[in-house]
Order: sequence, then structure tokens, then C-alpha cells
Amino acid sequence: MPKRREGPARHNRSKHYYFDEIIGFHPNACRVRFSLRTKDPAKAQYLWEQEYKKQWNEYYGIEEKKKPIEATFLDTAEEFVAWERDTKRIKEWQTVENRLNIIAKCWGNPYLRDIKQSAFTLLDEHLQGRKRSKSTVNSYIVLLRAFFSFAIRRGYYEGENPAKEVQFYMTGERRRAYTEAEIAAILKAAKHVEEKASRSAHIQKCAYRLVLLLLYTGMRLGEVLNLRWDNVKEDRIVLKRSETKQKKEKVIPMTNSIREVLESLRDRRRKDGFVIPLRRRSKRVRSSWADSLIRQIRKHSGISDFVFHNLRHTASTIMVSESVGRGVGLADVMRILGHSQIKTTMKYLHHDFDRMKKAAEIMEDHTNKVEKPSQ
Repeated sequence: MPKRREGPARHNRSKHYYFDEIIGFHPNACRVRFSLRTKDPAKAQYLWEQEYKKQWNEYYGIEEKKKPIEATFLDTAEEFVAWERDTKRIKEWQTVENRLNIIAKCWGNPYLRDIKQSAFTLLDEHLQGRKRSKSTVNSYIVLLRAFFSFAIRRGYYEGENPAKEVQFYMTGERRRAYTEAEIAAILKAAKHVEEKASRSAHIQKCAYRLVLLLLYTGMRLGEVLNLRWDNVKEDRIVLKRSETKQKKEKVIPMTNSIREVLESLRDRRRKDGFVIPLRRRSKRVRSSWADSLIRQIRKHSGISDFVFHNLRHTASTIMVSESVGRGVGLADVMRILGHSQIKTTMKYLHHDFDRMKKAAEIMEDHTNKVEKPSQ
């Protein structure tokens, strides 16, 4: 049994605070222990005091009177950001904080109970006035749904989540899979860009092989640009949890075509250990070079809406449509692509490395078949 203390306990490894107290008197005493879900000592002390009072009230059978809800938007936003800071990476919670500040410029600081549907209409007009895209507006609605869910859990807002009644804009028109003819045109354009690139144009000198890697593996552009030779094993490519968007280890079987592309890049490798040789690797510089390459491929292929991420959609579509049912399970394709949206399916379908390799080889054969007519 724990010793009676005047404050929360702290976990030695996770550094999170937790409630661990003896409630009641012998022989009816019991131990109550649960996480307070925070690393902030001040917040943990506040939560501990609230829970301590609540537990003793329940022990004595005292019904706690509900206080009138007087929480304001800014006060709740500050607490919400503090909670996000403990659970998300720095860039993610800073984005949350910046967007809540933009919402505050539109709404001011009203009480949560006074926020009605008209406020969301006003925010929509405000964001469009700032020339924000429909996808960005949708992101604000997702944020506000999480914000009001948090407020409801804390008891700051009564009733249903008001943001759930707001309809999303239809987006994603740029996200699509390319046809066989378009794949052939993209490969031909990338090869032309690579052949005509100057010696100092590092990413253009790898344009064709970059497109091939994106198609063969279904990897994201950032994953390929950040790929190191340490990730390349004898029969597979292994990305660590810190190197993927979903923060999960990713394994891609090594096919003959992937091996050939990688071997062709070894001649140009630099001392920094990256597969794709670039002089500067900051996010801004990589984005600028990628945008330049996109414009060139659009010009030479005639595909005005070409973007690198659609190569991932193409690989995903072909792998699923042409490999599932031919000895390859959906779980195997999902494992290659690093998808995590249908977790329920993953519980019932178990991946197998040999079947994963077969799925990757199908993508390889399809790309080679499409490219041959253009050669």
C-alpha cells in the first residue's frame, strides 16, 4: 500500500504523474491508482487536488454540486495546448497553438456555451478571406472537434460537440492513381530530365531513378529523400519508427529492379550516407528542388496535375487491385505501404514476408511492362 502523500506521484521511466492514494479508513480503505496523463508538475498538482476531493466525496457519499460552466475559449485553448504538448511532437502542438490563435482573432474570447453554428460560418469566411484552401479549412474543423471533445471531457461544455455538425468540404481532386499511359509518359519525362540535367542539378540527375523508387516501393517522397544506405539490407529496406510518418517500423522487400536502381545510385553517393545525393537537405531546400522537378516532369509529360504523392496512390492501387487474391493478402500490401487506417482488418489478416515480396514484384513487373513501349 502506498504512503499517504500531499500530491501526485511520478513514474520514473515515463515521467508522467499519477494518482496513488489510500481512500477511506480501515477496514473499508482501498487503494486508488490511475494516470493523470501529464508531465507538467503544476497541472498534475491541480488534477491531483481535484481527484483527491472527488474520491473522498464518493467515499462519504457526498454528491458534488456542478459548478456553472464559465470557461472561455482562450482559457480552454491554453489548457488544450498544454495537453497536446504532452502527447504530440513539437511541430504538431505548435500548429495547434497557431491555429487556435487564428480562430481567436476571428471569434475573440467568448464563453464556450455561447459558441453556436454561426461562429463556424464566420470562421469559414475568415479563413477564405485569408485565402486558405478547402483542405486547410477542413483541418480547422478537425481541430475544433478535438477541442470541444476535450472541453466536454473536462466539464467545460454541456451538450453535443458543436463542431460535429459542421460539414467538410469535398477535396482530394489532386489525389489519384495514374493510368498506364500516364505512367509511361511520366517515366519518359523523368528520363529526359535526368539525361539533360547539368552536373550541379543533383535531384534532376536522379529524376528517373527517383520516380522508379517511388513506384516500385510505394514510399513517400520524404522517405525516399531521407533514405540512408544503412536502411538498405540484403533482402529488404527497413525504415525505423523515427523515419516514418506513422511512427511505425516499415519493411519493404528488395526486388531485382529496386536493387538495380539502388546500385546505380551507389556511384553518386556522398559521404553523408543518403541514397539520394543532395548538396543541402533542409526541408525548405528539398521542397524547392522537388517543386522544380515537378514542373519539369509536367512540362515534358503533358500531365498538368502531376505530383509525387500520386505515385504512391498509383502503387497502392495497382498492388491492391492486381495482387490481392493472387496469394497476397491485404495486410501484406498495407505493411509495404505503411498504411494504418484499417486497423481492424490488420487484426484479422497477418502479413507474411514472402507474400509481401510477391506484392512488390507485381508492382515491379507492372512498371517495367508499361515502360517498355516507350523505350
